[in-house]
Amino acid sequence: MQRVLFGSEAFLLFVLCLVDLAFLTYAISTLSISYYEAQIFYNSPQISGILARFFVGIFGQNDYALRFAFMLCHICSIILLYKISKPILKRKFDRVICVVAFIMLPATMASAVLVNDAGVVILLTLLSIYLYQLDLKILFYILITALAFVTGAFLIFFIAIFAFGLYKRDSRMTLAGVVLFVLCFYLNGFDSDGKPRGYLLDTISIFALAFSPPLFIYFVYTLYRIWIKESKDILWFICIVAFLLCIVFSIRQRLFLENFLPFCTIAMPLIIRTFFSSYRVKLPMFRHFYNTLAGIVSVCLLFGFFIVIFNEQIYHILIEPKRHFAYGYHMAKELSNELKQIGANSIHTTNKRLALRLKFYGIKNSNELMLIETKDGDIKIQKSGVTIARFNIQKIKE
Repeated sequence: MQRVLFGSEAFLLFVLCLVDLAFLTYAISTLSISYYEAQIFYNSPQISGILARFFVGIFGQNDYALRFAFMLCHICSIILLYKISKPILKRKFDRVICVVAFIMLPATMASAVLVNDAGVVILLTLLSIYLYQLDLKILFYILITALAFVTGAFLIFFIAIFAFGLYKRDSRMTLAGVVLFVLCFYLNGFDSDGKPRGYLLDTISIFALAFSPPLFIYFVYTLYRIWIKESKDILWFICIVAFLLCIVFSIRQRLFLENFLPFCTIAMPLIIRTFFSSYRVKLPMFRHFYNTLAGIVSVCLLFGFFIVIFNEQIYHILIEPKRHFAYGYHMAKELSNELKQIGANSIHTTNKRLALRLKFYGIKNSNELMLIETKDGDIKIQKSGVTIARFNIQKIKE
């Protein structure tokens, strides 16, 4: 049976990508552009902003075009992850489990449907590892040189390249890591904000949510186990450097975790190898702990996956809709549709964030009509049958 299911790698990968694509398409249909995304789209020179504007210019100003580039990066990342896992995971079954777990990570899902650099970082990092595995050194060095011009997040990647070069006693890689780090820092700097204070617990909490709590614990265990017992490859160095730097810096400074998390989510081949290596050396009667662990992780990943995809349903159990974790990604599209239905194609609002979001859906600024959010407004915005906001329109007095 296993031979039938996992006989054709290309077919299996195609089916996984197709199913994932269907879920992503549905997820995008439920989202509106957020203020953060609108800022990137209209004002940012980031690679995510460039890609979003490019595809919107081709396919029109809608949510699918806005997020198309990141969904495409995600699908390509799945294929690359499967490819780079081959030297790490010898069994096809293990590689399939690796890809499925990667797809279901909340952080991976977010990178696939939200406008940010994370999806691009994951894709280019995996491509770099794949070129290194194939021993295509010239292409590898050309690519990592180009990464210095893409985003400042690759500063972490270049530190890992430097450390891996020292470990392998590869002077060319060590030098490349130093030079490209300096170049990337000069071009992009490094983003952090906030007053000097501890954010360690906040960082760990976000990592736990990004992986799911039990998988995050096993991620840390995997990095530690490889450190003390096993040989280290370039993938491990990228993951461990990103994670340790994030933990150390967060002791005294708030960080943009999207600069670190992408380099940790690609650790799935290492996690799966560590788990099955421990699992298969045990006799069947002594595998109870690992079976339980696998069950808990699977349930948590499934729960997180469906919470992200079908997040609208959470409004049914919330007293205050604005406490929904994705509220900032809802409402704007529905509000713009309601305004267009009553002929209000231009409107003024004192909420500048909302105004920028409505601009994406074709609602311009007005000197005649004022949009006011109120609890008893005539314009109802609903999600999954639940009213999440109400608005009124008033004429602006001259």
